[in-house]
Amino acid sequence: MKKLFCLIIGLLACLTAFSQAENAKYYIEGDYNITKGDNNQFVYTLSNITSKGISFAPVQTIVGHVEPDESISFSFEKASTDYPGGFEEGLKFWKWQYDGKDYKWQRDSEVKDAQQQFKTDGVMVVMLILDCSTSLGEVNFAKLQNAAIKFIDVLYNASPNGSVRIGIIGFNTMSNTDKMVYDIRPLNADTKSSMIQFIHNLTLYNNTSLYYAMHKGSDLVGNYVAAMSSEDREKFDYACMVSFTDGYDNHSADERIGIPDKGLDNPYFQYVRDNVVDKLIGGKELKSYVIAIKGNDVAEDNKLYQTVFKSLASENPFLLEDFSQLETQFENMATELMKRWQTVTCYVPAAYRGKIRWTLGDASTPAPKTTTTPATPAEPKTVARTHKAFLGVNGGLDFEFASAMQPIFYFGLGAGFDFAIPRERFAIGGMVSLKYPFGGPFHVDLGPLMLFGDYENNPAFMLGAGLDLRFGTANVKYMRVNEHLEEKYEQRWTDDKFGLGATLRLGATTTHHNLYFFTDISLGGYRADYQGLKPSFVYDGEGNQMLDPQTGRPITQYKTSRESHLYFNISLNVGYRF
Repeated sequence: MKKLFCLIIGLLACLTAFSQAENAKYYIEGDYNITKGDNNQFVYTLSNITSKGISFAPVQTIVGHVEPDESISFSFEKASTDYPGGFEEGLKFWKWQYDGKDYKWQRDSEVKDAQQQFKTDGVMVVMLILDCSTSLGEVNFAKLQNAAIKFIDVLYNASPNGSVRIGIIGFNTMSNTDKMVYDIRPLNADTKSSMIQFIHNLTLYNNTSLYYAMHKGSDLVGNYVAAMSSEDREKFDYACMVSFTDGYDNHSADERIGIPDKGLDNPYFQYVRDNVVDKLIGGKELKSYVIAIKGNDVAEDNKLYQTVFKSLASENPFLLEDFSQLETQFENMATELMKRWQTVTCYVPAAYRGKIRWTLGDASTPAPKTTTTPATPAEPKTVARTHKAFLGVNGGLDFEFASAMQPIFYFGLGAGFDFAIPRERFAIGGMVSLKYPFGGPFHVDLGPLMLFGDYENNPAFMLGAGLDLRFGTANVKYMRVNEHLEEKYEQRWTDDKFGLGATLRLGATTTHHNLYFFTDISLGGYRADYQGLKPSFVYDGEGNQMLDPQTGRPITQYKTSRESHLYFNISLNVGYRF
């Protein structure tokens, strides 16, 4: 009876163990194989990799590494899990093995559990940008310095060998910002103390040149990555800026970027938003993380406040309520950065081959819950609203083909005026041009005009449509052509009447000397009067030839006709915007 009881307990334990692996809600699985390489050495590979509840960088096949205890390890980069306890419990090793009756998962407790580790052979470049304006006050400035030092401590503790490269910028005025720069260096035991000392030496002063500091920081990162050794370039994995401010920028200016302005109309803000945030450096996007607190000099305009900092951040900014949250936020930021390098290393006994699985938790562990509240999507970056009216004059060359009695090509000149009033994301107005092709009827183009984009600081698309109005000129060129063809047509051109067509404008503005370029394309028709070259007899209603009552001679007259003709006109123009 006792033996039977022990046998039942053993069977139940085996079934429970099998169920734990078979029904696991968190696992990594693959096919483990051993082959011989070119140098006759064993090559350990894991292929057909799948997972559940655990994510990592996509990979098809991993080559294993021989550990000091002669087990084989496989590392999964950028690993994360929804398991409540994370990876701290370790992943347990199972092998798919024949038990005499069937294939089942069997636990191998002699293999050590998989553990979380950090990759240290990559290169991460981080630019720390700190507000040093007097609006912080001495007490809050000290909290900022402590938070920045905590940020460096977390990065150093995770990777002390210099794989993380850090630069620091303190900003208030632009001239001071140029002086408060700690050049990018590897974070290790030798440089950590100098970085901390640099933060302690930062000083407060008037003004906030946040945009200038971010612009400068991105250039420093770009220059550093470009100058890295080929070995470091191969290991280059990530670059980011972490910026802190307690208010809006009120000082950044550059004549090459545009005249300073407020809020979303500030050209320097637009430049940083469009050319600094997420710009490519060494094939990687320069991520921008922004931490902001409303200082004493920030008005209670939550919409503008959020829009500005959302536009400066690659993801949603961290808008804190007060300085008591600052150190925690910097610590969390550093921790999240290092999670990029988080790996999970799993182990296999060297002599085994076949299907394997590493499980986390047990079968009773609840699966990760899916939230019923949809994530709030990141708001699109605000398109800057141009606030200056578009006023421009233009001139160009005019080319036309007209059917007439014989097809005629000619060219001329044109001049015009354009205007548009800005709205939220476009400007709307009108266009008018006077064009005179030499030897042909002059015409006027007029109609509505629209511009799409920030034409003050960036190229913008121009679209217009309207009427092409033609006015009669009994031109010499047409008459000469028809005189040459008198015998064929037996009539000559005497006058052309009013014509009508449609005009389409396609163009673009530039930031170079306020120039803009466009093409007008017109298509339409007009009527022309013709007079016969030989007189013909006049007949009455009954078909009798009519006679002149005074002379008795037959009455004659020159017949006239009105014909319709098509024309196609295209003009190439350049304009200047005031």
